[in-house]
Amino acid sequence: MDAGLIASRYASALLLFASETNEEQRVYEDAATLKKAVVSKEDVPGCIESLSEPMQRFLALVIRNKRVEYLPAILHKYRVLYRHEKGITRAWLTTATENPELAAKLTELMRLQGFREVDFKTEVKPDLIGGFIVQIEDKRLDASIASQLRDIRREWEEKNRNNRNNG
Repeated sequence: MDAGLIASRYASALLLFASETNEEQRVYEDAATLKKAVVSKEDVPGCIESLSEPMQRFLALVIRNKRVEYLPAILHKYRVLYRHEKGITRAWLTTATENPELAAKLTELMRLQGFREVDFKTEVKPDLIGGFIVQIEDKRLDASIASQLRDIRREWEEKNRNNRNNG
C-alpha cells in the first residue's frame, strides 16, 4: 500500500479522534515532539511517557497495526491537516541579525492579506550578510545580500566564460 495513503488515513483518524476528545492542540504539540524524538532517535521512551493520553492510545494503535515505519509521515501529515483545518499558515524568516520588528511587520502584513493565523519561525544566519529570506508555505523570497553577491558572481563568471570562448 502507498505510504502517503497510509499516512493520510492514520493522520485523518488521529485528527478526528483528537477532535472528539477536544485534545487537538495538545496532540498537535505531541506530534511535533514525538516526530522529533523518533527521527533523532533521542529518548523515545521518555518522550512517549510525556505524551497526552489520546496520543499514547494512538501510538499503541500504530504499533499494534505494525505501522511504526510510517509514524514520522503520519505525524507530519497530522500537523499539516491540523494547520489546514485551523487556518494556520507557516512562515519562516531568516535574517543576518536579530530583527523582531521585521518579523512583526511581516506577520501583520500576512494578516492584512487574509491569513487568519500565522505560525512564524525566525532564524539568524550571519552568513546572509544583510537582507532577509522569507518563506510562506511553499513560496520563497530571497532578498539577502549573500544571494545577490552569488548572482553577481555567477553573471560575472558566465560573462568571462563567454568572452574566453569568443576570443
